[in-house]
Amino acid sequence: MALSCLARADAVRAAEPSPAAVPITVIAVRTDDAYDQADALTKALRSAIKNSAGWSVGEGDFSLEVLTLSLQCEDRPDAACQARIADHIKSDRYLWGVLRKSDTNVEGDVHLWTRGRPSSSVPVKYSANLTEANDEPLRKIAADALATLTGGPPQGSLRVRTGAAEASVLIDGKPVGKVQNGEGVFTVAVGPHKVLVKSTGFLDAEASVLVRPIATTDIALSQMPADASQTNWKRVGGFIGLGAGAVFGTVGVISSVQVASIQGDARYDAYRNLFGTEVKDVCDPEQRESVRGLAGSEGRTADAGVKLCERADTFMALQYVFYPLAVISAGLGAYLLVTSDGRAGERTGWTVQPSVGLGAGALDLTYRW
Repeated sequence: MALSCLARADAVRAAEPSPAAVPITVIAVRTDDAYDQADALTKALRSAIKNSAGWSVGEGDFSLEVLTLSLQCEDRPDAACQARIADHIKSDRYLWGVLRKSDTNVEGDVHLWTRGRPSSSVPVKYSANLTEANDEPLRKIAADALATLTGGPPQGSLRVRTGAAEASVLIDGKPVGKVQNGEGVFTVAVGPHKVLVKSTGFLDAEASVLVRPIATTDIALSQMPADASQTNWKRVGGFIGLGAGAVFGTVGVISSVQVASIQGDARYDAYRNLFGTEVKDVCDPEQRESVRGLAGSEGRTADAGVKLCERADTFMALQYVFYPLAVISAGLGAYLLVTSDGRAGERTGWTVQPSVGLGAGALDLTYRW
């Protein structure tokens, strides 16, 4: 009879256990007169485990009748024998059951043994014509029996850490509690979950996590201040204005240096000597015209001097353009920076003091924070 029962327990490849699923071994349901029904119920129980979140089918195909015979137990194993069965099949939890015919029905019970916990059982009774594991009524009977025996999906601990001292925690869209002092521990079903934290003054933070059985699973969600995602365009514009002011000021200074270098040029000194001491601006257009007709060495000196004056005109024009631009850009940039936080404080900003001229040029930049 043992061989007959074992032969009817078709080999079913167990689902691979994973760190997020707790294995339950299914021992073939024992019977003396309802082999087809017992075989179908065994398979239906395995399918129910596979389809239940947090559970997986333990490895191995075992027959209750063979196990009780080999371990010298009663047909319905007592608590001591059930513990020996667990050691023999190397399982911390397993299902076993007994089924018999009763008129047009079959009835019996299914048990769950869990190491370190009391054994639990649930009665089953249904029509004897349910001989296929895929029959929907039998699938429901198996699923209901598993849910009753296990109490639902296995539970795990989830430790949530946030950047805020206090935050509300939602798991899979449902509030589960609050984080205190930046940390909170919650009991949730084993498996994948979405965690969302909300707190005043911070942006929401969300992440996915795989909760594992037995051990505590940790997840850290970094919450940014609510205004961190808003670009402070006034501040950006302020730095751009300061940068542009520095560039414009640099061009102005270079122009001033170029103008000053003309004064030290020996050709410019020779050109000045063509005029009397009463002439103050030798680069005046009328003075240039007055020396254009000179010949010989004086003519060459006059031509060189006129070119130097024209070059000076160019750099003087650059000073007149870029020094004001430097003042305007730097001043606007400083104003935008000072007002970017919406607070009024001590008067701050740039102080720009340019000086221009043919003989000298300088730019004094000062910023008060």
